[in-house]
Amino acid sequence: MTAVHRRVLNVAVPGALALIALVAPAHAAAATVPSVSATPRGCDAIDSYAPNAHEEHSVALVDGRAFAGEWDPKLRTIVWQDLSDNPGFPAHACDITISEQGDRAFVKTITRGGAVYETTCDAGGIDLKCDKRWTQLKPSHH
Repeated sequence: MTAVHRRVLNVAVPGALALIALVAPAHAAAATVPSVSATPRGCDAIDSYAPNAHEEHSVALVDGRAFAGEWDPKLRTIVWQDLSDNPGFPAHACDITISEQGDRAFVKTITRGGAVYETTCDAGGIDLKCDKRWTQLKPSHH
């Protein structure tokens, strides 16, 4: 993704709203992830990281597409950006997670075949900028 495309999405995804309510702080319970299609899915997922009361970053996987978002206190929702069009995004993504260290967020996804991919985001303050390439992580052989 050469430019960060941000948008506020308020389309409910069956099941995903319940996931958000379970893992997100109470103020984020009304945020919904983007709807990609009406076809059945088996790999929807969400993960969030809130290091303090003023910032929260989330990732979601919906119908094989990855999204990252930041809680916007003015809009009182999560502003999502699509990570699926970043170079190297894998086919058949099935789960997603986020972790942070300092001003860097690490987003990982695993495919149905077990391959793990990672991208990084700039995470200074409440802003989240995710425009880096996805890279497959190679398993170590001991």
